[in-house]
Amino acid sequence: MLSKLEKENQQLQNQTLNDRVLIIDGLNMYIRVFGAVPALNDDGEHCGGITGFLLSSAATIRNLNPSRVIIVFDGKGGSHRRKNMYSDYKGGRTGITRLNRLPGYEDIEDQQQSMRKQFIRLYEYLQNLPVTLLQVDYVEADDLMAWMANHYFSNEVILLSTDKDFLQLINHRIKVYSPIKKVMYDESLIKEEWGVIPQNLIWYRVIMGDSSDNIKGVNGVGAKTILGKMDFLNNGELDYDGFLGEVKQNCDDKLSKKLLEAEDTLKLNYDLMQLKSPEISTSIISNTRDVLDNHHPKLNLLEFKKMFMYDKLYTAFANVDSWLRNSFMRLDNLLKNNFEKTN
Repeated sequence: MLSKLEKENQQLQNQTLNDRVLIIDGLNMYIRVFGAVPALNDDGEHCGGITGFLLSSAATIRNLNPSRVIIVFDGKGGSHRRKNMYSDYKGGRTGITRLNRLPGYEDIEDQQQSMRKQFIRLYEYLQNLPVTLLQVDYVEADDLMAWMANHYFSNEVILLSTDKDFLQLINHRIKVYSPIKKVMYDESLIKEEWGVIPQNLIWYRVIMGDSSDNIKGVNGVGAKTILGKMDFLNNGELDYDGFLGEVKQNCDDKLSKKLLEAEDTLKLNYDLMQLKSPEISTSIISNTRDVLDNHHPKLNLLEFKKMFMYDKLYTAFANVDSWLRNSFMRLDNLLKNNFEKTN
């Protein structure tokens, strides 16, 4: 046991803060677990949004052993920029999970109130864990996560989300973990599952559209046509002009005509979907850098357990003290060691 502890301590000493960063799409996870976890506290109130998020994120941390965890939430008005480009962006979304899966609610309004209440309380729980929380008004979580993965961190980054937009970011050091499929997407798996290299997956999605965000694709061009007649999508990363050049040069006349006649749709979809160079102001980037460079989140066992007792979450956690230590103590020690070295 002493030998094991010494080995783990040595690993902590040798691991730097940004060696293996886990970035979690916070709202994506919260909405998913709120509808999937029908847990009730001891007063019979639904608490699945809180307990589902905490249990799921902790299990992922134990499984992936990241050196750092960052949870990003959409800021107020986060969709504003894209809705200015396309007013129907995310049109039709209600944010409402299936009511018949959640006990204890009288109607949809009651459920929505619980979602808001649990979300606020969840944020308070997360503030007592060794994870960095980011939420910036008028910025979508997707953009902030993509900027960090591409432009701030230089080692391994794992993005946790069910949002397929993140798959375009995958390369030799950036991966995407699907919490539903329990699958880690890397370059080879994207090529196997989608038929194109991840660097050009953006073009597959631009042409096909994205029903989850209410983005329409190009009429008459489906997956079979893309994979069968656009081999150039596997020859190297293409920017917008490069893609159009390949379409003109290498697509047959019929396909080329369809795509070029839909150029407005292609450009709009590309601007809505691309995450390689997200539009974020320099002031927000500066503030985000400051948080990532200097903010040291800590594990506050006492405050977390006080909240846990007050909310009566006993049925969700068999032993909250053991769960906290097994899930977050290693991460807390790693953060402490790294910040002590730099300060």
